[in-house]
Amino acid sequence: CEPTRPSGFPSPSRRRMATDDSEAPGPMEDGDVPPPPPPPPGGRGPSGRRARVELPPPEADDGPTFFRLGIDYVFEPTDEEIHIQCGRIKKLENLEAVGANLKRLILVASCIERIENLDSNYNLEHLELYQNSLKKIENIGHLTKLTTLDFSFNKIRNCDALGACQFDHLEKLYLSSNKISDIDGVFHFTKLKMLEFGSNRIRTIPPALGQLVNLEELWLGKNKIGSMALPPLPALRHMSLQSNRLASWDATLFQNAPGLTHVYFGHNNLPDLPEEFALLTNLRELDLAGNAITLVKPFPQLVKLEELWLNDNKVSDLSEVRHLASFPALKTIYLERNPMQGLGDAAMEARYKEEILNAVPNLFQLDATRLNSEVKVITDGSEKNVIGVRKR
Repeated sequence: CEPTRPSGFPSPSRRRMATDDSEAPGPMEDGDVPPPPPPPPGGRGPSGRRARVELPPPEADDGPTFFRLGIDYVFEPTDEEIHIQCGRIKKLENLEAVGANLKRLILVASCIERIENLDSNYNLEHLELYQNSLKKIENIGHLTKLTTLDFSFNKIRNCDALGACQFDHLEKLYLSSNKISDIDGVFHFTKLKMLEFGSNRIRTIPPALGQLVNLEELWLGKNKIGSMALPPLPALRHMSLQSNRLASWDATLFQNAPGLTHVYFGHNNLPDLPEEFALLTNLRELDLAGNAITLVKPFPQLVKLEELWLNDNKVSDLSEVRHLASFPALKTIYLERNPMQGLGDAAMEARYKEEILNAVPNLFQLDATRLNSEVKVITDGSEKNVIGVRKR
């Protein structure tokens, strides 16, 4: 008995006929699938007509491109200053071409990894390698004429090497935004007027800092300092301890630095001001924003205070603003985002402004708003001739 074929499936003999080129195919039966048409002559079928994109061979990548001092950045032998920003310089080199004539070397936002090859530049007075890739302080002990040294925004972990440097003329030292844990190696720079150690990992203010008797500015913001205790610094005028871990006041600050004119203690957790604030009779600018202050205390002794920043604190009683009248020179006050402002309540906000202006009627600025001022535009009318300006 012959098995039954599925419907539409060609017989073996007919399949042989379809694959045999020597024989013409017979008539198609119902259900047969016609063979595909032969390709046109010359290979011009669909694949032959399709556009082909040929990419160029990839270029060899040797990494980032760096530029060289004395080759890509040319200077003259008589130059006293070399100042390059964002120069993609990786190495200090070829500076012997300027030698002892060079007094100011400023290479900002580059890729320098090491301090080296400065032997012939012994007359340098200003060395600034701000925002590079330095990991240590080295090879600068012979630069005894330095007055300004700036290694901010690098990867330096300590400044011990400065202890062996005799910089008798050094006045400004910048070491902010590094990875330094301790202030060290700087106490013998007795001519120092400005010391910047902000944005590091410092936890304490060392008593040895008192050796810097000429220090006028001390910037220690954004560290981990928990005490503001300060050794005697009679010349100190500017001090910053913003964004640290201060939670209490220390009387030694006011007793040992009575000449302070600018104090920046914002963004800590300090309570209400102590009575010792009355000792800062030269104070002109006081930043206490973002603390835990609940009272606006009067200090009539602060006759020179012009700017007071108390925003983002915890003052809830609006009647506290009456004490602002005790500051006769006050021009600018920030008190926004205290509970007493009633932020979002139009009536309370209006009363907040009214009460402050009643206490300080000659105020120049309240929060971000300028008061009692006029903008005077000085023009010769030439802006009317600028193409694109619409005339009304």
